[in-house]
Parts: sequence; structure tokens; C-alpha cells
Amino acid sequence: MRFSAAQDQTASALQQVIRVIQPQNTMAILTGVQLQADRGVLRLSATDLSSHIVAEIPCDVSEPGYVVLPASTLSDLIHRLPTATFELSTEESSGRATIRYGRNKAVINGFGREMLPNFPAMNTDKQTIELPAGTLATLSRQLLFACSKDDTRPILKGVYIKLANGRLVMVATDGSRLSHTWLPVPDYRGIEESVVISPKVLAEGARINANQAVTLTMGQGLIELSAPGMTFTSRLLDGQYPDYDRVIPTEYISQCRAATGDFRGAVERVSLIAAKERSTPLRIRIESGSIELSTQAAEIGQAEEIIDCPTEGQNLDILFNPTYILEAIKSLDGEEVIIEFSGVQSPAKIRSADNSSYFHILLPLRQLV
Repeated sequence: MRFSAAQDQTASALQQVIRVIQPQNTMAILTGVQLQADRGVLRLSATDLSSHIVAEIPCDVSEPGYVVLPASTLSDLIHRLPTATFELSTEESSGRATIRYGRNKAVINGFGREMLPNFPAMNTDKQTIELPAGTLATLSRQLLFACSKDDTRPILKGVYIKLANGRLVMVATDGSRLSHTWLPVPDYRGIEESVVISPKVLAEGARINANQAVTLTMGQGLIELSAPGMTFTSRLLDGQYPDYDRVIPTEYISQCRAATGDFRGAVERVSLIAAKERSTPLRIRIESGSIELSTQAAEIGQAEEIIDCPTEGQNLDILFNPTYILEAIKSLDGEEVIIEFSGVQSPAKIRSADNSSYFHILLPLRQLV
């Protein structure tokens, strides 16, 4: 194989594909990136067997072929090349690659004639969903923080997706909080699907240029995300996602509305006390025309802030995890936040006054007295 390519385009493509690689993988070939040059296109790919990514860039091909090279070494070298272009050639028998740049060269030992394991292909007759990459960035911000980090419940580490009735519903929960959002599906074909995807899918989508169009395809145990010059495919997570509808309140006994920036700032300041002692809760008191936020840590001190704002319903005194409250507020768009309380030991709903498609559910902490 022999080709020449632009240094900046190759460096960017390598940065994309190596994100799926686990450096400590016991299968040496999975620490490599596969380069395949043919018909003016350089195709770079990598896999960890649960996901697979392909990036394509233009190149000048003298001899078509492929090679698998150590991803970290190749990426570090290409990023540091001083020239705008380089040439890469391989020895067919050994898989050794020579990179020439100007009058200089470097040689990288590859994996012989070995190729990356095949990854299943997506069936093209499935329902596809097209949306701007900027929407994926928003979904990532709204959902990923609520995914579980607990390995004992792996299904909760993923994001639940349901396609039905012309809507794409997405849910993430760790058992103590839940994020729920939906968006319309143009050209809906009547296909119903419910799957659980790896959070890596949304995280990868969030990195795509916001102005590019992205296509999502689900089916056959896979989800595929494709954009110009890039395709990311991931296996679906196995398991039964919990019935989340039962924890979503249908009515409330108390409600407050506040400027998002004011509420976020107050939570951030008051939570500085709680941050030193992780078990310290954030207390929210709802009274007519105001909400009071406070924390108290025996070894650190205490803080409280009062926000004048419209309220409805009963006065309330309720405890929350301050980190969870803050992450929920940061996930919102819009200038006004609405918090609806269904009881001191019942879930609260946090949403933006400007966005009816997204809300966050948060369980309060138990009060000892």
C-alpha cells in the first residue's frame, strides 16, 4: 500500500477513531487502527468489539491496500509532523509502515497481514432518523449525567430509546434521578422500536460539527450514527429497562418558578459548604413568594440564600443531593426553571418553562426527623 494525505485531516480522523480503543485490551490487534486506501479514499477504523468507528478522508493512492498499526504511536506521530502532507507505504509481508515527510521518515511496526475483527453491518431497510448534530449535543447534555455508574446494574448505564407514534423518546436514570426527553421523527414509517444504547453513542454524536446532519439507524442489535466522513456503530445493551413511567409525578402539591441563572447561582454558592462533606444535603424551603436554599456541615459551616419568586400550593421543607440538583439545573435551556414537588418523600420534577419536551425527575433525601 502507498498513499499520500494531508497531515491535518489524517490527525483529525485518527483522533476520532482512537476514542473507542481500550489501551489495555488483552487482544493486541484491538489496540490498533486499520488504514485502508483505495480509489482516492483513506478509510481509518477501530473497534473494541462493542463499538466500531470508521472515518474517511481523501488521499492520493498509488497502491491500494491495508495495514493495522498501533493507534497511539501512529496518532502521536501524525499529530507532530511538521509538513502539510506525508506519504505512507507498507511492506506487504511484514505490515511495517514507513511514513515519509519531507526529507525525513519514521518506521512503525504493524500487525503483519492481520485485520481488525469484522463488525456486524447495519441493515439499510430500518427506520432512519435525521437530525442536526447540534441536537445530539443537546441530548447528550440532558441525558448522560443521569446514567448510572454502577456496574452491578449495567442496563442503567445506558440510555433507553423508544421509537413510537412519530416520536423518539429518550430516558436515562441511575435509580435516584431520571432525565426524560423526546423529539419528533419526520417521515415516520410506523416502525416501533425500544432499545438501550451505550452512552458512547450520544457522547460521540456530541462531538460532531453542530452544523452537520446526522443519521441514526436502529435494528438487529445495533445502533448506527453516521455523518459525512464518519460512521459509528455500537451494539445495544442487553437487559430489561425498568418501568420509569411509574416514578413520573402526575400532580404536585407545591410549585416554584425562578430565573434559571438566579437559581443556579444560589445552588452553586450554597453547595460550596456541602461539597466538603459529601453527605451534606441541600435543604429547600418553599413558602409563599419565596424559596430558601440552605446547607449546614458540622465541620465546615453553613450557608443560606433566599430567592423571591412565584410559588403555588403548600409550604414545603425538603432535602436533596446538592450535586444532583445542580446537574439538573445545568441541563436546562431557557431563562426560567419550574420545580414541581409532589411531597417530601416523593419525586420532584424540574423543567424549563420554555421547553415542554424535556424534564428531570429527582428523588429527595429521607429526613431523619
